[in-house]
Amino acid sequence: MAFTSPKILLRRLGLKPKKAWGQHFLLYPHQARRIVAALDLHGEETVVEIGPGLGALTVFLAGEAGKVVALERDPALARFLEDELFPDNPRVRILCRDALDFDFRECSREAARPLTLAGNLPYQITSPLLFKLVEAKAAVARAVFMVQEEVGDRLMSPPGTKDYGVLSVLMQYHFALERVFSLGPANFYPPPQVDSVVLRLTPRQAEPRAKDEALFSRVVKAAFAHRRKTLNNTLVSRAADFGLAPDKLRAIFAALEIDPGRRGETLSVAQFVALSNAIGEGSKSNQ
Repeated sequence: MAFTSPKILLRRLGLKPKKAWGQHFLLYPHQARRIVAALDLHGEETVVEIGPGLGALTVFLAGEAGKVVALERDPALARFLEDELFPDNPRVRILCRDALDFDFRECSREAARPLTLAGNLPYQITSPLLFKLVEAKAAVARAVFMVQEEVGDRLMSPPGTKDYGVLSVLMQYHFALERVFSLGPANFYPPPQVDSVVLRLTPRQAEPRAKDEALFSRVVKAAFAHRRKTLNNTLVSRAADFGLAPDKLRAIFAALEIDPGRRGETLSVAQFVALSNAIGEGSKSNQ
């Protein structure tokens, strides 16, 4: 399939990039091949592509995956993909759908296998989409996403840094994260004002395990609810929310040798796991 410049193709279609939707189209097919290669496809996978746009990745995914489900929220681009790019390809299904409304678990059940995910994620949906994937982790085999570099930094940042937060902890707990390569603005039309990075995400069984992952998420989110406040203010003062008296929660901190005068951003993933497990055990003993 011959490559056509996104600028020329959009002009022919009478379209302009939607800045509000974060539309930046990949210019070079060799970069699209690099992204698809990072998925390590073997011809049997069901790939869900988020935001296919003009199909830069989709054309390569269609040649290597068993099936491609492409989620494109822009109706004009969805029509182009379905009517012009893949009119008779039974392996490619184009859905005019917002990825945030897509049921990844149901798609996985229909495919009878965990999904492989790919896409150049618009900044506006990156965080909510990743939170959604945390909840649907069992439906995901692996994912390769292009995100803004600052988002990649945040996902992979260690404790005690300004970028470390709720998403850092949850993603590092649930996934092995790998930086594959970076792309500068000149690789896109229109060029964004920031660099982008391609990340590979592989679900993992973390050790130590959180005995109650919903409680683990609640503890992490509470600890970062007011970033500049200490754990005394974000957790101990809200001990009742976890079924505990403040003194009981202070005793848990002491047993774990965690100073509640610290901020949430200083705790490692393992410390959050230990804390949530102890809170869970403590609340059970009160019942």
